[in-house]
Amino acid sequence: MNVYLLGTILNMATILMTAGCGSFLSVKGGNFNLGGEGQVYAGGFVGAIALCACKNLPAVIAIPLCFLISGCAAALMAFIPALLKRFRRVDVLLSSFLISAGVIPLIDAGVAGPFRGETNNLLATTFIPDKFFFPSILNPSRLNGTFFVAIVLCVILFLVMSRTAFGQQLEVFGISSDFADYSGFSDSKLTLISVTVSGFLHGAAGFFCTAGTYATCHSGFYAGFGWNALSVALISQKNPLLIIPSAILLASLTTGASQFSMMHNFGFDMGAMLQGIILFIIVFSPNIFYLVKGRK
Repeated sequence: MNVYLLGTILNMATILMTAGCGSFLSVKGGNFNLGGEGQVYAGGFVGAIALCACKNLPAVIAIPLCFLISGCAAALMAFIPALLKRFRRVDVLLSSFLISAGVIPLIDAGVAGPFRGETNNLLATTFIPDKFFFPSILNPSRLNGTFFVAIVLCVILFLVMSRTAFGQQLEVFGISSDFADYSGFSDSKLTLISVTVSGFLHGAAGFFCTAGTYATCHSGFYAGFGWNALSVALISQKNPLLIIPSAILLASLTTGASQFSMMHNFGFDMGAMLQGIILFIIVFSPNIFYLVKGRK
């Protein structure tokens, strides 16, 4: 494995770890946030526009400010499904997906229309100022310091889930909502916080893509990040720290499958199918083992 491939894998793992923390948080609360793709896209799009608008500000002010703006834009997309569940009993799984599906074409129209950069031929926004672009720590790849930020987020999530009352209540609610209700836990509070923070983390992943990898928001960059982040969360199951190796594993499979498809003239669908088979074996191998053992 060369340095570029290693850096590319770890850089993709950074995005999956960040968004995976968001998916893990929502799943633990018994809600599947299926709007990850649109939330990542919204975070990257808003982040690119905000960074260009803040070009006269110093980086130490502009970057944290635009990071918050990006996260809040995606958090708003997740907050609406949480409200719909609270007041209309609409499942977050359905509403988050529909909102994401509606927002993505709007962002595509913005990227191809009024926000398209005039200095390039891509369907992309204007490139962000160089002073806001995160420097690489493993040339020639785009691996940057956000890799360590993503690891810190996983550690923080682990501490929240294992050491705080909120984390314990969220886990109980995810296991049995009826038992959580009888215990006096607030359904609306847990849902609003977990789903909204989930959206914020997906938006943060989009911001990392814009400011750390692409230096712009180009049409379709989000593809796969939301669903792969959900896969990372499901593989990690009960321990947020397992998000780190799970993200690296999935990033390796995705990057390796793409490289294999290009070098051996396979279709990219074949690479995706191989990736799915491997993930199926990883996720269900313990259940299959116990099933076979029980039949014996």
